[in-house]
Amino acid sequence: MPPDKYSPEEEKDLFLRFKEDPEVVAEIYDRHAKSLYSFLLKRCGHKETAEDITAQAFMKLVESHAKLEWKGAPIGAWLYRVAVNALADHWRSAKTRKEQTKLDDEEDYFEPPSEDDPVWNAEITIERERLMGVMSELPERDQQVLTLRFYGGYKTEEVAAELGISNNHAAVLIYRALGRMRKSILSSNA
Repeated sequence: MPPDKYSPEEEKDLFLRFKEDPEVVAEIYDRHAKSLYSFLLKRCGHKETAEDITAQAFMKLVESHAKLEWKGAPIGAWLYRVAVNALADHWRSAKTRKEQTKLDDEEDYFEPPSEDDPVWNAEITIERERLMGVMSELPERDQQVLTLRFYGGYKTEEVAAELGISNNHAAVLIYRALGRMRKSILSSNA
């Protein structure tokens, strides 16, 4: 089995051992820390923040040890829920992303010019044309789902309804189309 996929019996056994002995948190950490950290890093893009929130999730697990009850869900699910809430709190605590970015790295701070700036509009037009060129090289199905999702402003559920497929299938099609587009953009930049 993959490292973070365990049977319900294994999950329950781990939970019960943790309830009896909080030091079992080391085993839980070994099972879930790496994937939890990766999950957070993808969402926040900041290594230290992902590390802090991962640590907070495990600290909260130890602090909540006596209150936890087995409800049939893996401990990992509990950790992810705590981490997502902590990440939301982190973003809420920053007054604005603009201010946070400015504080983190004053030199890399960028505020886009106004909409009537001709240079900015020219750059946006060039970039839009470049993206449309890359998109035109994608398979027809990829063009269709990306057009619906990003140019049409459809939500994934609306894309699914339009194409007569399941929401999950639409999400997969969008994800894969974006991956192919990204790969094409990166290869054209090389």
